[in-house]
Amino acid sequence: MNQSVSSNKNIRILTGDRPTGKFHLGHLFGSLQERINLQNEGAECFFIIADYQAMTDRLTTKELEENILEAARTYLALGIDPIKSHIFVQSQIPEDAELFSLFSMMVNMGRLGRNPTTKAEFRAAVSQGFTGENQMSLGLFSYPVFQAADILLFNATTVPVGEDQLPHLEQTKEIAEFFNKHFGKVFNIPKPLITKGARILGLDGIQKMSKSLNNSIYIFDPPEIITAKIKKAHTDSNTDIKYDPQNRPGLSNLINIYSLSSGISIKDIEKTFVGKNYSQFKEALAEVLIKYLAPYRDKYTELLKDDRKVKEALRVGTEVAKIEAKKTMTAIKSALKMDYKEIFNS
Repeated sequence: MNQSVSSNKNIRILTGDRPTGKFHLGHLFGSLQERINLQNEGAECFFIIADYQAMTDRLTTKELEENILEAARTYLALGIDPIKSHIFVQSQIPEDAELFSLFSMMVNMGRLGRNPTTKAEFRAAVSQGFTGENQMSLGLFSYPVFQAADILLFNATTVPVGEDQLPHLEQTKEIAEFFNKHFGKVFNIPKPLITKGARILGLDGIQKMSKSLNNSIYIFDPPEIITAKIKKAHTDSNTDIKYDPQNRPGLSNLINIYSLSSGISIKDIEKTFVGKNYSQFKEALAEVLIKYLAPYRDKYTELLKDDRKVKEALRVGTEVAKIEAKKTMTAIKSALKMDYKEIFNS
């Protein structure tokens, strides 16, 4: 990370996920572990479960409720503490959609169209079956504006992002600066916290791990499933266990997962498996990964049997988020001269 939060208790984090199903190793090593660290270093963390944004490229709501519970359950199983952090559901904060509506008046179509992440989101949608721009929802096109509303409604000072998400945050900063300049200072200008989480490829060794590509190991997969998936994971036609991401991405990805799961350096892993074959390496990787994930899986199984803690964490976190949202929206409407005190408070 490009800054530490351990010496600053006034840092407020906003980050989260769309509730679209189970979480995989890419989520765990790419961002979720860093969120736990941020929480434990003393940052005030708001974790949004962005159910509105789950609909931007899939117009279905029948699984949203279970997926919201799955997201919260995963957070708690991995170590998010609902006393220290606030887990909330986007659609339960009406001010979020209201602020998105206001911001949509402040960003022109040309600027949105130039956002590299918007283009990437569209390409991803095409890969999932969209056939052209006429099928792209307005929600998907305006995704960066809704994210700006998420961030600025809670006056986050810091937003953990991968480098591919920096254009979204740049758009957020532009909106905040525009508002502050024209209507008076209401918003913090959020700073990026570049996440250093590992980029995990899928088991195909080609594309990043993704639910839609069916190339994932899920955090709470049973041991026998993990073993079977690793056994079938793509490597190459060589025989030696050598880390070479450029020329041997499949094998190197598995070595990376081994290192992250065991705490053993890549160099030491290479030394350990000198003279051994892929089968032996994969068997050892499965054992290491299963052991590493076991405490998370045990906690998840416990929560799965009784969702009362999960639901309570969501209720409490969402109530905190509502209070913060109302406070910010009051300031926004006052700055915009849209509180209409003469009409409604007389």
